[in-house]
Amino acid sequence: MIKYSYKLFLLLMMLWLTPFAASAQDTSPKEAVQAVLDQLFDAMRAGDEETLKTIILPEAPLDRITPGQPIEHGSASDWIDWVATLSPGQADEQIFDVKINIEGPLATAWAPFTIAIDGQLKSCGVNHFTLVNVEGSWKVAYLIDTHTPEKCMAN
Repeated sequence: MIKYSYKLFLLLMMLWLTPFAASAQDTSPKEAVQAVLDQLFDAMRAGDEETLKTIILPEAPLDRITPGQPIEHGSASDWIDWVATLSPGQADEQIFDVKINIEGPLATAWAPFTIAIDGQLKSCGVNHFTLVNVEGSWKVAYLIDTHTPEKCMAN
């Protein structure tokens, strides 16, 4: 009887722990999107355009909103080309308080940021990303940001 109870106990423990083990191995969609954003900014800080090309779709637009000025329409490929000119650590953009929303293969991320160039704070604002899940991997499809340095720098 004790042998049977022990085996039953072990079986129940394995069944109870299985979902925890599976969830520890799997990342949630939000964690996967956050990982892409982390990878993007790590690559920028490293001046690594090759990594950026793997996580940003080739035709992705990058638009900029500066208060009081028309929207600047650009391309992420131009930004990647700029990153390629940087020495590792020359540009340091930090995002924080990231808000991620996901619906199936579509995700958006709202990410306030600060950016320093050569160790000096240059600007801040908000990055907004649209990501799509392409064959199981999240890719950046659109970027738009605001630049509001007056909010983070003394006049």
